[in-house]
Amino acid sequence: MNDQQIQIFTSEDGQAHLEVTLEQETVWLSQAQMAELFGKDVRTVNEHISNVYAEAELEKEGTIRKFRIVRQEGKRQVQREIDHYNLDAIISVGYRVKSHRGVQFRKWATQVLKEHLVHGYTLNQRRLTERGIEFEQAVSLLSRTLTNQGLVSPEGEAVARVISDYARSWSLLQGYDEQQLAELNIKQPGMHSLELEEALKAIRELKQTLIAKGEATELFGQVRGDGLTSALATIEQGFGDELFYPNVATRAAHLLYFVIKNHPLADGNKRCGSFLFLWYLRRNAALLARPVEQLINDNTLVALALLVAESLPDQKTLMIRLIEHFILLR
Repeated sequence: MNDQQIQIFTSEDGQAHLEVTLEQETVWLSQAQMAELFGKDVRTVNEHISNVYAEAELEKEGTIRKFRIVRQEGKRQVQREIDHYNLDAIISVGYRVKSHRGVQFRKWATQVLKEHLVHGYTLNQRRLTERGIEFEQAVSLLSRTLTNQGLVSPEGEAVARVISDYARSWSLLQGYDEQQLAELNIKQPGMHSLELEEALKAIRELKQTLIAKGEATELFGQVRGDGLTSALATIEQGFGDELFYPNVATRAAHLLYFVIKNHPLADGNKRCGSFLFLWYLRRNAALLARPVEQLINDNTLVALALLVAESLPDQKTLMIRLIEHFILLR
């Protein structure tokens, strides 16, 4: 090999000055070098290496590589293809071998690992700080939702998928690049509103269906105060020609949030909020880029409703943006 880089490992007793090859971001040692490093003979090292592979601790592929080296054999120098083992294999042997040098190596390897972990954690914390706390909020919310709701499957998987899908969306990536989450400022004239009376009628019909299935009681959908009236009116508000919620996505997102978080009904706020959310989207389907069923499936809707329910008050903007980015507009 050309342009070999050299790293020297020195044990506490000042011995074992080893030349090792750095290639493809790892270290490669031959069995002879490992024997010198750990203060054991080559046969012992070979035995440990054989056990590492036999026990499937590591796979041979990717951890063994042949290097051509020049070595002295009697009075002549010859080139040989010699097996070298990467850092994973070296560490595996190092944690198996019993010798004073092996103990020293384990202390050294553990300290290096600890430094990398601490350094990596510090970098990650700095990146989160630079980009704001939005991602931390999302992760915290995910954890709390899974714990409080006792979700395992399929709802728990759906909640995790919401966060995963969101993290992959172009809007979040753009928001991370700009250290903010993009706000949907698209203006869509001609949106169809949802009137209170028709909403109440639909909730009553939903209630009867659920009662027949044994999934609701008489408390389901009973109005408390004017919370539902306020939610439906608020999403339609504006000042002059400027609408506070200028598109279907932001209106539907706020409607879902208001019904779930403000508890305008005696029971069934999550289910009624989800029902009205889908109804509003379907009523304005002509303004969506895809059919509602392709944007929000059942599992996603359950996940969004649970995340809203578990969110903290200061996470309102996070939740609204999260919901908005599942709704693709024309």
